[in-house]
Amino acid sequence: MIIVKDKLTDEQLFNEIYKAAAEYEKLLGKKYLIIGKNRKSDYYWFECFFEKKQFMHLLGIDSRTLSANEFFNRCAAHNQGERVKLKITDCTPSRNHSRNTINKKCSCCAALLRIQDAKYMNIGKKDKINQYVDFSYAYGKEAILGFKESTQGGCFPITLMPQNIDTVTTKKYKIIFTLQKEKADEKYGCIISEIKKGIVSDIYNDQCFPDALKELIELER
Repeated sequence: MIIVKDKLTDEQLFNEIYKAAAEYEKLLGKKYLIIGKNRKSDYYWFECFFEKKQFMHLLGIDSRTLSANEFFNRCAAHNQGERVKLKITDCTPSRNHSRNTINKKCSCCAALLRIQDAKYMNIGKKDKINQYVDFSYAYGKEAILGFKESTQGGCFPITLMPQNIDTVTTKKYKIIFTLQKEKADEKYGCIISEIKKGIVSDIYNDQCFPDALKELIELER
């Protein structure tokens, strides 16, 4: 269960940001295929990738002192033991955000980025109105990551919302498995999570498994 906190001291805030940056760094340079399904629904999926420049924005921060890449690099350097730290002046709330909003986003960001835990989440297409954020897909449960389609192919994270996924979609799907590949690879073969051990191999050979999805996958032997 993801816990959202609206009250954090400065030190607690920094610790949450550093934890999130550590999880985010694990996702860089790769692409992910997230597949969902319900008992009586078709398969539902989308591809996504993560870049340094999106991290700060997900936290509701628009730093006046650091660029997006500099902000992430400082967090990564701190996590690697270098004697650098964020300052509260580096964490200016972005438009339509407040310190309270930043606290909420940062408190649950690391948990949402643990993509190996995706089997405990849901996936859906955003079809409810949100006046501030334009995104296409989302995954999560008590809080969500929203993704926007990219001209590079796949989707990139554009928003983190400390709200239940039901607030953005009218139809959600249980994530049944998540696959990973290097960005340069043609197909997905590494299983990151599956709702039941061995289910990927079982349904991959099922005649009902969509050809369009099967073409994206080449399971490692």
